Amino acid sequence: MAFMEVQLTDYQGLLARERTGNRWPFARNRKSKAQIALEEEIHSLRCRLEQMVVEGRTMTSDAVVEVSMLLDRKINEYMNSVRKGR
Repeated sequence: MAFMEVQLTDYQGLLARERTGNRWPFARNRKSKAQIALEEEIHSLRCRLEQMVVEGRTMTSDAVVEVSMLLDRKINEYMNSVRKGR
């Protein structure tokens, strides 16, 4: 037997929950200042990584790998903070 997976979608700070009855209940997605700062840092690192590749650096260059690893750590940190906040 297969089970349907229900995913929560973040849309402009709202989380859509599983439908109950004739309406969709919504709950505010409150982010801490630390989470917002992490989101901004992740965005900045992604842009920096993309720019490095556009400038012609190879994906295996030391600088690209270093930024990529930092980005991975920040994404993991963010995901852990979101998980703890539930």
